[in-house]
Amino acid sequence: MGKKITIEEEEVKKWNLRMPEEMLAAVSNRFKLLSEPMRLKILRALCEGERTVQEIVNEVSASQANISKHLALMHDNGVVNRRKEGLKCYYRIADDSIIFACYLISKSVVENLQDRLSWLQKVDSDLSS
Repeated sequence: MGKKITIEEEEVKKWNLRMPEEMLAAVSNRFKLLSEPMRLKILRALCEGERTVQEIVNEVSASQANISKHLALMHDNGVVNRRKEGLKCYYRIADDSIIFACYLISKSVVENLQDRLSWLQKVDSDLSS
């Protein structure tokens, strides 16, 4: 992933205002897909490159049936691609925008937690004074 993406706030605002109603369901479905922690673990494993199902199973410490179920759903929704080579099935991320979205959300979560911690420390300091 050697891409560099620049997103202008005005561009985002315009896009959101112009988003057709029909797109809301599709966007919501993408967020639902990413709302499962196991799928995020799978994506994290695939960020390092193409993996077999067994390699993913070993990396995320889950059953093959569980991983296969999630991979099938992710494949059906265009998040991962797969290829078969003999008896092995290899998966890779199909849509890098998913990784960028996860990064942005993760960064936002960390910043929010840091703000809350700062506020709590200030309250604690004020109460201790």
